[in-house]
Amino acid sequence: MKLATQVRYGTRILLDLAKHQNNGIVPMGDISSRQNISLKYLEQLIIPIKNAGFVASKRGPKGGYRLAKSPDQITLAQIIRVFEKEHAPQEISGDTSSYSEHQDSLIREAWDEAIEAFYNRLEKVTLIDLSIGTTQKLWKSSDLLIFT
Repeated sequence: MKLATQVRYGTRILLDLAKHQNNGIVPMGDISSRQNISLKYLEQLIIPIKNAGFVASKRGPKGGYRLAKSPDQITLAQIIRVFEKEHAPQEISGDTSSYSEHQDSLIREAWDEAIEAFYNRLEKVTLIDLSIGTTQKLWKSSDLLIFT
């Protein structure tokens, strides 16, 4: 599973805000230059992040963004869900007359279970974990072998 660029950049934006939250409002230009994300693309990415309630904004010459929630309350799963379409549960066909349809339904069921386990694990990884480098320890203690 490859995460969309929007997810990676959205996470970087939130991590940047978490790192600089003690400075108050963070101007978009500062985030753009530190994260090497064009200002135009950053403006597009910040909208769903704001709509999700992760950031608050201030308008004007000294405007910018700040986290609206504590970094320990924002999980990686929540960030991914902002940008990735939810994996809607698939209806499993009760008709097994077509062997290939039955196989497809079993594959979808296995995939849905894997996605659910993936998101359940990422619900335990917060911006704090990402910012202080504790994720490697979290993944090593996991029964999911996603990173080596």
